[in-house]
Amino acid sequence: MSLRTSFAAVLQMLRQRKGIPQHSMVARLDQTTISKVESGRHSVTLDISQKLAAALDLELTVLVALAVSRDTHRTPREILLASLAQVEALDLSDAILSPESGSKVPLNVLSAREKWQAVQALREKGVTQAGAAKQLGMPESTLRRLWHQAPKE
Repeated sequence: MSLRTSFAAVLQMLRQRKGIPQHSMVARLDQTTISKVESGRHSVTLDISQKLAAALDLELTVLVALAVSRDTHRTPREILLASLAQVEALDLSDAILSPESGSKVPLNVLSAREKWQAVQALREKGVTQAGAAKQLGMPESTLRRLWHQAPKE
């Protein structure tokens, strides 16, 4: 069974359980999209999933948890408790994530920053440039550049 099929079945079941005809959900999405999703012929994006959940007056997490529950043959309670445990393990269960907290730093910038910090840490410890290059496994020319580079804001 695929998650797409489970999502389709759950969406249809919830819509019918709440007595909401497809055409009344058109304010959020067009009926063709809803029909394709419910038949399992169309995968949904998070944005579309959010619109479908809103049309059903549900949290997106409920819609996803029910679809995953059906797909994995676990109860919705098991899915949600496992999810909560994972969020708590990340120490994010009570955090309100601001839009800025999700801003991505390109991997090459992150890598360069980490290399610079490693070089500077060894420099502060009094390690020579040749020794630092050897410890970090980087070319001496790269190390020399990072050794003398001022910190970037």
